[in-house]
Amino acid sequence: MKKTLAALLASLMLVVPMAACSDGGDDTPAGGDTSAAETTTGETTPAETGRADVKDNIPDDFNLNGKTLGIYMRAGSIRKYDFDGGGEESGDVIFDAVYQRTRTVEDRLKFKFELTEVSGKWQDFGTGMEQNIMAGDDVWQIVFTTGNAAIQSSRDHLFQDVSQNKYIDFDQPWWWTNAMKELSLDGKKIRYMVGDIHLQNYLTAGSMFFNADKLTDGGYKAEDLYQMVIDRKWTYDKLREMSAAMYKDLNGDGQVNDGDMYGLLVINKELIRHLEFTGNVRRYSRDNNGYPYLDYDQERSVKMIDTLNKLLYETKGNEYRAVAIDYKPFATGNAAFFAGRLSYATTTAFREMEDNYGIIPNPMLDEAQGEYTNIIHNSSDYVTIPVTCKNADEAGAVIEAMCAESYRSVIEIFYESALKMKYSRDSYSGQCIDIIRDTSVKNFIYEYTGVVKGGVMIGEEVANNRNNFASAYAAQKEATDKNIQNLIDKYIKAEAGLNG
Repeated sequence: MKKTLAALLASLMLVVPMAACSDGGDDTPAGGDTSAAETTTGETTPAETGRADVKDNIPDDFNLNGKTLGIYMRAGSIRKYDFDGGGEESGDVIFDAVYQRTRTVEDRLKFKFELTEVSGKWQDFGTGMEQNIMAGDDVWQIVFTTGNAAIQSSRDHLFQDVSQNKYIDFDQPWWWTNAMKELSLDGKKIRYMVGDIHLQNYLTAGSMFFNADKLTDGGYKAEDLYQMVIDRKWTYDKLREMSAAMYKDLNGDGQVNDGDMYGLLVINKELIRHLEFTGNVRRYSRDNNGYPYLDYDQERSVKMIDTLNKLLYETKGNEYRAVAIDYKPFATGNAAFFAGRLSYATTTAFREMEDNYGIIPNPMLDEAQGEYTNIIHNSSDYVTIPVTCKNADEAGAVIEAMCAESYRSVIEIFYESALKMKYSRDSYSGQCIDIIRDTSVKNFIYEYTGVVKGGVMIGEEVANNRNNFASAYAAQKEATDKNIQNLIDKYIKAEAGLNG
């Protein structure tokens, strides 16, 4: 078996680079799930000289002469992963790298951050953010926000367009260009910046976990599954076949319950959201002005719903639970496959799991799709410049420097040393994490679903085990398009106010 695995590793090293990142350019489709072959990150493979040698375009003599920059963010992991590692060195290789990144930028540009960190629910964070910005005081020059506190709460008007910022260069490899295009209401102006400054966004990508030690119980081998993933043959039909074979009625009571070995578990409605976006279904298009409107591929939507319903409700041993996320059934060895996000691998439950597990992308709807699509969760992190900031170029220089320094000194530690080694049980999962990264996407409709209300119709049908998509679409399209238009009108009014 060792010879077989060695051969597989060699093939992985040859195949994976073919899925290298791309910024999408002008060929990005109008709306829908961005083609998985066009990664959201916009990152290019670093040259042999290494990341540390890639320079930004901030002038060598630029500095802020000892100024203090106000930062606003929600308390918790966003600070550790995205800002300053928690504010001190702790011995954790990831957080210490983030801490040193921030100190390096402060020393380089000769300024200091002044942090306002808000505890509590994201709703309270978003309300406080809006109240303070609308008060008009230039207190914070940079805001780290989450999608639920900003985009989903219709707060675009709080942030400046940075597409023409003097010091931000979105052509650089540390910016996730496709993600920012998806987050742009008109496809041009950029308010929400996404890039290597954010470690958490790597972790919120959808993924599938499998119990490698139990895989042989269903007559399968881990190396065959990995090869299937690499060959782009990993589909929902294959998942259904394998999960059905791996279900075991361990307690012999003839009922599917926690005394058994589940084939597949999907726990929490948000994971249905992740699965519904794996089929590369078009959900919207943009008009001649770049503004979006609802435009589902209805035939493929029906197929996606039918496929997921069969997987979850018509396959014995597979189960969807509309409850809080619970890792225990998988961590204790009672599920062969488990839907989740990459962040699950960092949890105590997964780290202490006795069985070995593998990490692979979510399946494709069919092989004709050609590439995987793994959605990045819509509560993930963004960096913004509030409209009250009087010197946006200075704030932009700081953001650019932080994102560039992350690319140079943090991402390799986080991605290669931690995510692909510390939190993976084998080298092959690490290679599949490459695929997940290169096929992770943002989607406008998903990001704005809290505002437009029509972004997750596929998931709603699946969560309720029905397939009335045509009638649901007909019932919601007019209202959703109206909500989008209201968002556009508010956006245009805000633009006029800023430029008036």
